[in-house]
Amino acid sequence: MTDATPDALRAQTLCAHAGLAFAMLMGIGIFGVAGWLPPHDPQWTAGQVAALFQADTLRIRIGVSILALSAVLWWPFSAAIASQLRRIEGAGEVYASTQLAASNGTVFAVLIPCLIWLALAYRPELTSAGTMQILNDLAWLSFVGLYPPAVIQNTTIGLAILRDRRDAPLFPRWVGFANFWILACYFVGALLPFFKRGPFAWNGLFGFWLAAATFFGWVVLMWWATRRAIRSP
Repeated sequence: MTDATPDALRAQTLCAHAGLAFAMLMGIGIFGVAGWLPPHDPQWTAGQVAALFQADTLRIRIGVSILALSAVLWWPFSAAIASQLRRIEGAGEVYASTQLAASNGTVFAVLIPCLIWLALAYRPELTSAGTMQILNDLAWLSFVGLYPPAVIQNTTIGLAILRDRRDAPLFPRWVGFANFWILACYFVGALLPFFKRGPFAWNGLFGFWLAAATFFGWVVLMWWATRRAIRSP
């Protein structure tokens, strides 16, 4: 049975809720305020990219700033998951620490593109169109396609959950398997540098829509499962 104090349980629950807050702020920032749904077309010319940042400067600054704020909420969310994985692993825990370390990669996969987009919107009239296009490419390839940290995080979560041999496991075993099924969709990110059009481009059916639906679905799943584990004895 968990020996966590009521204050500790409340703190863990608050951190678990940060996962939903992350997803909501991300959606508000990049899709609602910046209006980037669907994402920029990889086939846009340098002139089209430059025109976007020159025309919507204030909107981009506000939306991307909200997106950047959402990124840091991934840390408390991952910490809440780690606290429950440690209950499974005990003193020899390694999966919990690995998934928490891997969460840094997801945070920076959001923060780095945000800094690039904010820089583009800072002095758009002084930056050449070609440079803006390359930096925008870098931002989208990082934001949509930086999948390796998520692969490690999902893998270690799944392994830890399936390691739980108690009669009433903290996480349902199917949640562990779901982490493996979901991470398979992330590997589509490896194909983004090879396509500028079609389903595997960063705005395509698999490159963006499937990856986004899978990612946000995973956030909701782990939010539910982590809160359930926190309340379990």
